[in-house]
Amino acid sequence: MLIEASLVVGAIAILFPWFGTLALQETGRGDRFANAALSAQDLPAPVLPGLCVGFAADADPLIRDTLCSGVASTRAAVRIDRLPRALVDAKAEAKRAIALYRADDGRGIALIECAFARTAAAVTQRAKPAATREAAPTNLILLLGAAVDGQASTAALSQAVTPSDARASADGCGADVLGATAALMAEVRTAAQGAIKDEAMRALLRTAGWQWTGWALLGLLLMQLSRRRNAGGYGVAFALAAWAIAAWVGRVPWPLASTHTIVLARDASWHAMPATFVLGLLAAAVLALLCARWLAPASITGPQRLASIFGYPGLVFLTGIGWLLILDLSANGHAGNRYLALYHQGHLWLGMLALTIVAMVREPIGHALAWTLSLLETVSSRVTRSLGTVGGTVLLIVAMLVPIGVIAALLLNVRQLTSEIGKLWLIVGAAWFFFLRGTPLTERFAQSGSSIGSLVRYMRPLLFVVGVLVGAMVATRDMGPLLIAGYAAGAFISASVAMWWYQRRGTTITAYLLAVLLFVTWIGGTTAMLFRVGSLDEVAAARLENVAAPLASANDQLALVTWFQRAAPAAGFGPGAVPWCGYGAAGSCAGLPAQIQSDYTFTALVGEFGATAAWAITLGCALWLHLIVSRHGKATSGEPRFVRRGRRMVNDNQAFLSWLCVMWVVLTLCQLAVTVAGNLAVIPLTGVTFPFVSFGMTSLVLNMAMIGLALNVNTSPGDSRG
Repeated sequence: MLIEASLVVGAIAILFPWFGTLALQETGRGDRFANAALSAQDLPAPVLPGLCVGFAADADPLIRDTLCSGVASTRAAVRIDRLPRALVDAKAEAKRAIALYRADDGRGIALIECAFARTAAAVTQRAKPAATREAAPTNLILLLGAAVDGQASTAALSQAVTPSDARASADGCGADVLGATAALMAEVRTAAQGAIKDEAMRALLRTAGWQWTGWALLGLLLMQLSRRRNAGGYGVAFALAAWAIAAWVGRVPWPLASTHTIVLARDASWHAMPATFVLGLLAAAVLALLCARWLAPASITGPQRLASIFGYPGLVFLTGIGWLLILDLSANGHAGNRYLALYHQGHLWLGMLALTIVAMVREPIGHALAWTLSLLETVSSRVTRSLGTVGGTVLLIVAMLVPIGVIAALLLNVRQLTSEIGKLWLIVGAAWFFFLRGTPLTERFAQSGSSIGSLVRYMRPLLFVVGVLVGAMVATRDMGPLLIAGYAAGAFISASVAMWWYQRRGTTITAYLLAVLLFVTWIGGTTAMLFRVGSLDEVAAARLENVAAPLASANDQLALVTWFQRAAPAAGFGPGAVPWCGYGAAGSCAGLPAQIQSDYTFTALVGEFGATAAWAITLGCALWLHLIVSRHGKATSGEPRFVRRGRRMVNDNQAFLSWLCVMWVVLTLCQLAVTVAGNLAVIPLTGVTFPFVSFGMTSLVLNMAMIGLALNVNTSPGDSRG
């Protein structure tokens, strides 16, 4: 523990001063975070839901269904001869918010006055007893409420249901005063939301270094706890509570909120009520603590040890590098990316939560996965035997097409999610394949029958896994993960053929040479296919053109990236000094592409720290992954077996967990190679992230969860094989 903790402190000591450099730029390039005139407290509360309850029943169906969908309304026996009190109060609050937003422009105040005056006049003129009420007054009241709330549909609804005489411009307000009011209030509310983000970004730039340090040390403590015997339930409860408190202290934004809103763990005041998600995590922690004793028999775990002393310290260093890059890009890069660091704060927090919880329950996860896959294997084997060879082949094809069709139908436009689902599918499927290759049944497959038939039977499960992944990626047109899967599949298939050859022939050297030859051939063939048939996809064709002629291509991003790498000083520009937007005016950004935080992370590393450091980080990441997974080969034979634990014989969960970690490392190394090659214009850029460094929630959280399985290995000195 002492060496591991010392390395964590060393990583913090290296990077922490650079966080201090960025803390001095808290208002960002061109004072982009200086907005403080308007806040959410200055906005009128949403008024439309309350109006829907009292007035929607009398409104036209178009108004009711559009503005008040899902709201239970009642027909109140009241006379509509004036505006409701809620609207009158909202008017004063809206005028105050507009005055703060446009301090030197009185046109916004005049617009609000016009909207209310025209609506009040129309309602008063049409006032009738409740028994004979018309739809027109209630329509106007609901439309005015929608305008105050900034509803985008107000203009179209107003033109559709309001009589032309009610929209006459004799009062000088314009024909579509309600639509204009809605647009203005939407702008004001967006500005207020931006003010919240600006204030949060200023605070984050000041405190990011301290938060990263605190999270690193908290994660170290939780990882030490995860290595204790039977830490599962109690460890999960402690992790949930600890990260809930960390979110509250650091004002972490809820990472699963809409991209257009931000939900901070608390307001700026230390006395503010925690956000709902913080309270939910604390409640989950209490529930986990109460259930820990009850679930203890199902979550029995032995003691564990770290897989490598460099495992967790390396993770701390890489996440620190990533946060530095994204903080710098937010403060000084493209204006459209100015809140990336705020979102990344939530992503990293969620990743640390996933890391520590998975580490606490890694053995139960391995047991549950192995049991589920064993059940599926048994069922599929029995069904295949009952159907015969032809029927089994047809069933296999149908089983491949069904998940491909489901993914294509449900996740066609969610590429970030489908890519991570595809990676997880390949990791679990390939791990299960190799886990079972040492069983007597698969050895019989390898040793019986003709060579071709034996090889097909032996590799059929892996070919099924790869086929589903390739089909799903093609159906969703997600070519980046498809390329990574193609390279990784080459490694898996080469290894499986070598295993088959060894079990059939018993020669180790020949099997190794066969694996190397197949893998090199596969990589060359996959790359050649990329350049030959990649043009069939529109996006891939544009990227191929960009690689072939970066200066003449319609997309000059690769030319900019190449120029930037060559122009960067040997030691980099340094945090806070990188010319992400060139040296032009603060209001423009004619420098690097806007997606520098994801596609071009290697280039960002070159600009920030220099080419030598960028390569050191890249190669160090590859070596770090190897060091983590190499210990797994010493912790288990990789085959299904029983071990003695106390007086009981139990399944060795470490074997399958280790195969999961090996598959993840192979896939991650392929991802690292592809993204660096794309930045160097060796292959078309595929939109693939740099592991643990790039911006992206799904990729970061999945990698953090997988490394939660990899950082520890089981240790039981007294165990014996069964």
